[in-house]
Amino acid sequence: MFYRGRTARNRRLLGLFLCATALPYAQAATTDNETVSANGEPVQAGVFTNRWGRLFSGNKDKFSGALSFSSGLKEQWLTIPNGSSSAQQKKKINQLLNLSMQYSPYSYWFGNVTLRAPITDFDKYTTDFRYSFGYDDWHPNTFSLVYSNYGDNHLFTSGNARHTYFEQGAFTFAYKFSLPKSLEKHLLINKGDALTCQVGYSWIPRYYSLADNDIKANKQVGLGGCGYTFKQHFFVRATAFWFPKSDQQQPWNGDYSYSFGYAGYTPGSLSLQYSNYSGTRFPGRSGGNAKFREGTLSLIWFLPF
Repeated sequence: MFYRGRTARNRRLLGLFLCATALPYAQAATTDNETVSANGEPVQAGVFTNRWGRLFSGNKDKFSGALSFSSGLKEQWLTIPNGSSSAQQKKKINQLLNLSMQYSPYSYWFGNVTLRAPITDFDKYTTDFRYSFGYDDWHPNTFSLVYSNYGDNHLFTSGNARHTYFEQGAFTFAYKFSLPKSLEKHLLINKGDALTCQVGYSWIPRYYSLADNDIKANKQVGLGGCGYTFKQHFFVRATAFWFPKSDQQQPWNGDYSYSFGYAGYTPGSLSLQYSNYSGTRFPGRSGGNAKFREGTLSLIWFLPF
């Protein structure tokens, strides 16, 4: 995401992190990144790390990091591993501590990983991680190709589970663009505000189908949305999703996602944001779960080095 009127230093940390998701762009999902993991909520196959743009998009440093805390707004039932082959069901507010790290060896090529641990019921089996890599030029009027996996990834596995299921990650091809100046000038409220949009396509080689209770192949998701930045720090974003094969959309796959909040962009600064992306439905569609309390609140600290 590109924001005009910013200093060169500020442009370096334009990516927002939706944590628990996070650092939440974007909103990919669990086992095709779509099952509900022990510590995480089901998330929508979408664009990169926080469903809008990847973590640290716009950061030109080779190494970057962020520490974040995320919390749901209501209690939910979670499956919590308590051993190598056992687990328990527990109803609680899902709260996570996240450490995100990124390495960008050249140009806009990158790789990042987020380590996640629950605030309560902490155990080596309840920790997990998410990762993504690829090419992402964060400027408007550019293309990106990114692989992301927000599924059931564990350093310490239970039973016969694998550490990661690479084939259940999402490959996303996206195009970011600015609106024509003749139109944009009527939409921007203040000088220095920014409005950027993007369209994209995600392909998930393997995904879990609830109706079939089985792993299926070749899930496809189209996406498109826009983000508005107000006075260079306050923002609101929304993305809509389209499933060419409607039976591939799972109950936790939203029709749309949205987020808003305040973002600091320099190393050592804080960001606070709310995001909602799971189970949303457009008016007239049944089976949705888009209440405000279904969302996640995230506090992000960009590490000062």
